Amino acid sequence: MVRIAGIDCGTNSVKMEVEDVFPSPSGLQMQTVIPRKVWTIRLGEGVEKTRRLSANALKKLRPSLEGFKADILSCGAPRLRFVATSAVRDAENSGEFRKIVWEVFGIEPEILTGEEEGRLGFEAACRGEGEEAKLLVDLGGGSTEFALGEGLTPSFVRSLDIGCVRMAEKFGFGPGPLAPERREGAQSFIRKEISKIPIPSAKRLIGISGTIAVVSFMAAGEKEFSPYKKFEIDRGKGIETCEKLMGMSEGEMEGYPIIPLLRRRVIRAGALIWGEVLLASPLDSYLFSDAALLDGVILDEARRLLS
Repeated sequence: MVRIAGIDCGTNSVKMEVEDVFPSPSGLQMQTVIPRKVWTIRLGEGVEKTRRLSANALKKLRPSLEGFKADILSCGAPRLRFVATSAVRDAENSGEFRKIVWEVFGIEPEILTGEEEGRLGFEAACRGEGEEAKLLVDLGGGSTEFALGEGLTPSFVRSLDIGCVRMAEKFGFGPGPLAPERREGAQSFIRKEISKIPIPSAKRLIGISGTIAVVSFMAAGEKEFSPYKKFEIDRGKGIETCEKLMGMSEGEMEGYPIIPLLRRRVIRAGALIWGEVLLASPLDSYLFSDAALLDGVILDEARRLLS
């Protein structure tokens, strides 16, 4: 058994969890020591236009990491794997990010490629889901990863620059619904991008991430988010919920505690992306999983240590 802490710095949020990982006849198993904690700091805000991580986001980064460090020390995790994704990949000033991580933890952060993101997310979400062809969609802030395959190893992985933060900035999502012509432009762009993905070939569609969580819980009639859930959602109901979100203003979202304050500006862009994926799928339903890239990162690290 190994105890591993993991931190994932994404475009929208920073996540941390600690897991005990042990081998079993059915593969690696995880037992949670510290449940996933999330700080929404919008690290990638403006990076689509400026190609730089904002000074404001970098100021928020240090206290979030200091808090995570205290948690990790409290449970005696001897191993930390720290990864970063789309925003840091794209930023010209990623050195400032690396400097903060080094000053807090004394380690170099690992900048994942989009393909690595897709592979690790696929393993995390597809455990226990059988051998049929599954398409995993991890809808992030800066990019969305698509991984298709059987078992736990994808045969196709593609990362597209259509994350919810990136699309919200690119197409000028404001506090209210998009004007029809602006929405048409965003839809056309997203459809062209996802046409690169063999969505119809999947026998199972699995979605992970904050955007898909909001859509799925709303579609299921839930008022609040509950972690570590996995449930099936009717595809038509998912599309309907995406449309509902697209038509809401940020003011109207105040009545939905399931939509965090800092996600309101980007949730409509995320709903537009997920809605287009659902429209491209011939399946009757999809599976929402609260598994995350971070789970795959921890499993991958455990495999290295236990081999």
